[in-house]
Amino acid sequence: MQRNPAEHPDLMKLEVVEIEDLKSPGPLKVILLKDVEGIGNQFDVVEVNRRLARTNLLLTQKAAYASPFNLQYYAEMKEKMKDELEKRIRIPYDYILLGRELIKKVISLRVSMENPWLLDKLVVKASLRQEGVEIIDDMIFLENKNLRGPNIELEAHLLRFYVVVCNQYIIPMIGRICHTSSDESKQVLYPETTRMPTKEDFKKYGIVEEQPYFTEKAEILEDFDVVGLMMQRRQDNK
Repeated sequence: MQRNPAEHPDLMKLEVVEIEDLKSPGPLKVILLKDVEGIGNQFDVVEVNRRLARTNLLLTQKAAYASPFNLQYYAEMKEKMKDELEKRIRIPYDYILLGRELIKKVISLRVSMENPWLLDKLVVKASLRQEGVEIIDDMIFLENKNLRGPNIELEAHLLRFYVVVCNQYIIPMIGRICHTSSDESKQVLYPETTRMPTKEDFKKYGIVEEQPYFTEKAEILEDFDVVGLMMQRRQDNK
């Protein structure tokens, strides 16, 4: 049946014209072919910025387009590699970022210039809090538990201690003893306390570079020998 010709002009009217070039195409869905830090693990299907996908992930074969064929192909491959994937140890990305930030810090361990003190977990906890790091006593482990004062010879003394995140992730940190006094006339400013330690400084106090340690099970409790474990790792890495 023929339509009324009078209706034809109305049918051809367009209220909105969209120029596709002016509209953001949005993220691109890809399949990760390997673990990519901050994005996901192997075989994850993720949406990422198109520029990142095209200039990095796809070019370096870290990812493939999430086409219907690829989705099926890599799903089958993931199933074949199921046992191998389950054995892989994967550290949560939040832990990695936290570890990187804490390792860079040199914590001023503030102790009294007048009153007797023993460098223990409470001193470390209070000093960490002043640096904006909140942690419970049970998750702080000191390598040297015999430092006492006041002892001005210990000023700027560097030492190793460890903090544990969620009973799984051991982060090695550096502390530096800093005597303080409520009497400003007694305050002494040492150059060593205002600069970053050098390799020579670390060598002087027997401190070597260490990397965080991760365990899949949350088994690092208060009675865990964290210091012994990290010392053994240092020996193994020599």
